[in-house]
Amino acid sequence: MRITRLAGLVAAGAFLITAALPVSAADTAMIRVLHGSPDAPNVDVYANGSKILSDVPFGALSKYLAVPAATYKVRVCAAGTDGKVDANCPIIADLAFAAGKKYTIAASDLVAQIKANVFVDGNAVDGKAKVRVVHLSADTPAVDVLTQDGSTKVVENLSYPDATGYLALAPGSYDLKVCAHADNTVCPLDPGALDLAGGTAYTVFAIGSLKGGGDVKGLTAVVGVDGMAAPATDTAVAPAGTSDGTSNGNGLAVLLLGVAAVAGLGASRRFAKARAER
Repeated sequence: MRITRLAGLVAAGAFLITAALPVSAADTAMIRVLHGSPDAPNVDVYANGSKILSDVPFGALSKYLAVPAATYKVRVCAAGTDGKVDANCPIIADLAFAAGKKYTIAASDLVAQIKANVFVDGNAVDGKAKVRVVHLSADTPAVDVLTQDGSTKVVENLSYPDATGYLALAPGSYDLKVCAHADNTVCPLDPGALDLAGGTAYTVFAIGSLKGGGDVKGLTAVVGVDGMAAPATDTAVAPAGTSDGTSNGNGLAVLLLGVAAVAGLGASRRFAKARAER
């Protein structure tokens, strides 16, 4: 299964929510956005009326943006349309971001029933690689993760739209496959080994449609870097985390059970029409 490679997106602008007063790191949250709706057009993302990302394509994971901790009106709209018009924006949600936390906002499912999924991201630890996986393919049944030879089941019965907890692993190369929970001989994602670096936290997002075809993008995975630990010689507190916004072409990682917060929002006819005209 192909793993999409995408360059990290740079934010089109900063949040224009607070006045021009400086905000300390202790008062900020880190957020990033993933476009995982397989038949949606490119999107623009707004926060409290300010555009923060422009023309985001399917599969793109943005870099983290530092924002003052607060509740924001987040709007995800068809790219190039008026973001103030509700009909252009199938996702409109009030989302609260706490100081010192990191979040991923991920759109998933077909545009007719698109959803906004909010995940709290973790930090890295010295000497270990940390990995979790998020199941964001709405038409893919529950999955198990097995070693490549099928002898060991790493996790069982992970369903959409759940996320795993982070698993701390020794740095190295891990070669696993993702198979249908009902029949482990059916493995829709079977990429090559994933090379995991020590002191780094990763999330693997499974997105797209199992069926695919036409304008509907097929099942694929995007890997984000959630955080990197400070060097051992550095006595400072480990940074809140960064994301290079790129996909890792080496494959998928290990799963453990966890739950993501999901806010389901219906898509508008206007948005679907914009998709059809692209």
